[in-house]
Amino acid sequence: MRTLGLELRLFLVERAMWVILALFAGTLAYGIANGASVGLAARASADAAEKETFEWNRQVREALERQALDPRQVAGRPTIALLPPAPLPALAVGQSDLLPAQEAISLWRLEKPSEGRAELENPSRLLAGRFDLAFVLVWLLPLFLLAAAYDLCAGDRESGTLRMVLAQGVTPWRWISLRALARGTPVLILAVGAVLAAGTMTEERGVGTRILLAALVVVVYGLFWLAVAALVNGFARSAAAAATAAGSIWVLFVLVLPTLLNVVVESLHPSPSRAELVAESRAAAAEAEKRGNELVSSFYKDHPELAPAGMQADMTSRMLAVQDEVGRAMDPVRERFAESILQQQRLVDLWRFASPAIAAHEALTDLAGTGYWRHRAFQEQVTAFKGVVHDYYSPKFHKRQPLTKADVSSFPRFEYVEEDTSRWKTRVTTGLIGIAALAALAAILAAFRLSPRKLAA
Repeated sequence: MRTLGLELRLFLVERAMWVILALFAGTLAYGIANGASVGLAARASADAAEKETFEWNRQVREALERQALDPRQVAGRPTIALLPPAPLPALAVGQSDLLPAQEAISLWRLEKPSEGRAELENPSRLLAGRFDLAFVLVWLLPLFLLAAAYDLCAGDRESGTLRMVLAQGVTPWRWISLRALARGTPVLILAVGAVLAAGTMTEERGVGTRILLAALVVVVYGLFWLAVAALVNGFARSAAAAATAAGSIWVLFVLVLPTLLNVVVESLHPSPSRAELVAESRAAAAEAEKRGNELVSSFYKDHPELAPAGMQADMTSRMLAVQDEVGRAMDPVRERFAESILQQQRLVDLWRFASPAIAAHEALTDLAGTGYWRHRAFQEQVTAFKGVVHDYYSPKFHKRQPLTKADVSSFPRFEYVEEDTSRWKTRVTTGLIGIAALAALAAILAAFRLSPRKLAA
């Protein structure tokens, strides 16, 4: 411990290290502010949607107290399916700025493409991603750690003082690991402090486990990069060579491997074009419109119990029949699109340990509640709710059955159900174990390389 304390004091005496710490603290604060602003916007949007839904429900209840209503007056007004704001929005924006958190669902829009995003975003900004806390922790934390710890013994070897140190009977691995910890500890303390600060910027309760796991991911990820610094110093014969090698490893793990994985994923499971989805939807709608009356007659043949007296195909019945036909035509396209995205994510989950940066980012977005799996659960529940809306209102339209105040309690209402806690804990724990395994491997290789015989060579 005395050696660790001495190394820490020597580290903090260097003015350059204070500059590094100040720059890192500034980037952390900026990342938290960006993530928090997105979280506040999501919360405001959710509150506005909930207020609008509550007001509409109140108006419907008051109207039904006075008289029965034509179901078209109620079903024509969209029901808002809302994904609640993320548990830790300031930690990671994730996919929350790309995927809709709201869906407007009405009987007339069941088969139209998603219209959930009301706000406009710069496409270039969406493509580049947000400068949030997760970006700082995954992409920039390694740089600050390597800047602080790249020269653990390479400079001593270059100046010739390393042989003198080894002659004192110092255990090289113990000495260099303590130097790495001393130089990395202030940076890691700032990183963990930023995670804790982000954890306070939420209205959700019971997020303590998420915050603790996020801090643990950051620490283990940081230890991996300190082990890399020690490994590099086992080979480098000068401080400049150590800095070059450390920077090259950062480029490989943080930039090259994630990019290659993205290329492989897109090549193996290419996503159908969203333009194709919209085009096929419009084509199916146009074809169904031409056959509207035929579709109505066919529907009543299949469902004679819903046929009104006289079999008059009014506009409502015609629209419902057209939508059913459009839905059947679009199901294969939607399923192909969703399956492609699912296979992409599964491939990322399988190969995320090729780079600790991928594993760390996946874990942080999962903990923040802005990752792929939470949005997928939302879309699955929205799809199921569309069926509930159709099954509730469609028979009333066909039977010309008015709504009464007795129906208020049975109106379809969307309520998102969070996935089981064990699922996201399993994903995060698996990622954490993978990062720890990579860190242990780097440390073992460094210990082998930092033997007295090899250092003295």
